[in-house]
Amino acid sequence: MNNDHAMAIVCDLALCIGREVTLDALLTKVLQRFMHHCATPVGAVLQQQREGYKLLKVIGDEQLRQHTGTTLPLPGWVSEEEHCLLQQTLPLPGSRPYQFAYRLKVEGGYLILLLAPQPHQQIVPVCHLFSPVLGNLARAISLCKDSELLALRQQAELKDLKHFNESLLKAIPIPVFYKDIEGRFLGCNQAFNQVIGIGKEALLGRRVEELLPVGLAEAYSMREAELLRSRQPQCIEQQLHDRNGMRYQVICFEDLFYDHQGMVAGIIGTLVDITRLKESEHHQRELLFQTISALASAISHKDRNSAGHELRVRDLALAIGQAMQLRQERLDALGLAAMVHNIGLLQIPTEIITRPRELRPVEFELIKQHPQAGHDILKQIDFPWPIATLVLQHHENLDGSGYPQGLAGNAITLEATR
Repeated sequence: MNNDHAMAIVCDLALCIGREVTLDALLTKVLQRFMHHCATPVGAVLQQQREGYKLLKVIGDEQLRQHTGTTLPLPGWVSEEEHCLLQQTLPLPGSRPYQFAYRLKVEGGYLILLLAPQPHQQIVPVCHLFSPVLGNLARAISLCKDSELLALRQQAELKDLKHFNESLLKAIPIPVFYKDIEGRFLGCNQAFNQVIGIGKEALLGRRVEELLPVGLAEAYSMREAELLRSRQPQCIEQQLHDRNGMRYQVICFEDLFYDHQGMVAGIIGTLVDITRLKESEHHQRELLFQTISALASAISHKDRNSAGHELRVRDLALAIGQAMQLRQERLDALGLAAMVHNIGLLQIPTEIITRPRELRPVEFELIKQHPQAGHDILKQIDFPWPIATLVLQHHENLDGSGYPQGLAGNAITLEATR
C-alpha cells in the first residue's frame, strides 16, 4: 500500500465520521466504511457493559443481527489482545464461526469487529491507519449521544409544555380557540365546543365560513384579514346559538401567536359571554327612558299649553339624525335630550311661562336661564350620553347669537346644532 492509498483511506473515514448527527447513523456509516477498507463481509459494533458487551449494530449477518440490543458474554481476550487481528475464533451467538476478525477499540468501551468466515489470503495492513480516526470517532460518538440526549430532553419538555397548555385550556372557563394563518381551526378548549355545539374532532381543519352564516362569516374574515395586516388585536360583538338554541351575546377577541423564529404562526381568540351584561344594560336603558318620560311629564304639567312639544321635538330631531346617518348610540342620546330639553323651565315661575302677553326684557332674561338650569339638574344623573350638555346648548346658534353661552360653529355639539 502506498502513501496515496493510505491517505485516501484516512480521508474517507474522517469524512464519514463528520457527516452524521445520530448515533445509529454514525455507527452504520463508519462500520460500512471499515468493512469496505478491510474487505470483510460482516461487521459489528459492541459497547462494554458491567455484565458483558451490548451488541449495538450488525451488518452482513442476519442471524447475529437478531441479537441486537442484547448483552453478549464474550471472553476477556477480545478486548485484551494487543493486536487488532484476533488470533482466536469469536464465540458469537446465532451465527457461523468467524475465523478471521479485526478488532478496533474505541474510547468509551466500544469495540468494532470486522469479521470473515475464513482467513484472508492477503491481509491488508490497514489497522495502523485507524488510530487517528478512532480518536475522532470517539468524540463523534460522544457528540451524537449528547445531541440525542438533548433532543430527548427537548421532546420531553415539549410534551410537558403540551400537557400544560392542554390543562390550562381545560381550566380556563371562557371559550378559547386557535387557528392557522389560513383560518383553519387547530384546537380549542371544551368551553368553546359547548358554545358552538361542535366536537373538537369535527372542528379541526374547518374554517369559520363552514360554521357561521354568510354575513357573520364575512365580518369574521374581514376582521382576521385586518388582524394579519395590522398585527393589532381585534374584537367583534356578535350573537351565537348553542346546540339547545339558546342565544348568547358575546365579544370575540383575537390576536396573533408566533413561532420560535418570530413569524406569525396563527390566530388565537376568546369568546366573552356578555349576555347578562347586555340584559342589564337593556334594563338600565329602560329605566333611563322611564326616567326621561317622567321628567318630560313633569314639564308638560308645568305648562299645559305646550303639551306634546317634547314629543314633536324628539320626532323631528330623530328624523334629522337618521337622515344624517348617525349611529344608534347618538340617536338614543338625541331622542332623550329632546324629551327633556326644557326641563330647566321647572325652575321658572309658572306665571311667566304661561303669561299670554309678550314677555318683558327682564322676564325673557329669566327664561334664558332655563338651559343652564336644565343642565344643572341633569348633570347629577350618570347618563351614558352627554344629555346635560345637549340640554345646555339647545338654544345656541351657529352664528353665535344664541344663549346662554353664545357658542358658535364647531363649538356647539352636533346634536344641539340649530
